[in-house]
Amino acid sequence: MKEINENNVFVMVPKVVIDEIRDGINKLLKGNEPLSANGIGDYISEKEAQQLLGRKTTWFWSMRSKGYLSYTKVGNKVFYNRKDLEKYLTDHKKNAFR
Repeated sequence: MKEINENNVFVMVPKVVIDEIRDGINKLLKGNEPLSANGIGDYISEKEAQQLLGRKTTWFWSMRSKGYLSYTKVGNKVFYNRKDLEKYLTDHKKNAFR
């Protein structure tokens, strides 16, 4: 049986996906996407999220594994959408007065 390496593999990808990738790359190259030291656009790194919420890595891992926080992982780096963090905080808000 002939071994297939990655250079010989044909993959069909919908045009809309290619267009989204191209648009994202163009935004980053043009500087239209706000960049911070630890994040891109509405996404922040786990390190920045830890500083904002005063929580440690284990807490974030637990929230991800339980499905409470959605995330994006690129390589070994985890990113969170700011709106998802805000929603989590809002959903778990306790009233001070009853």
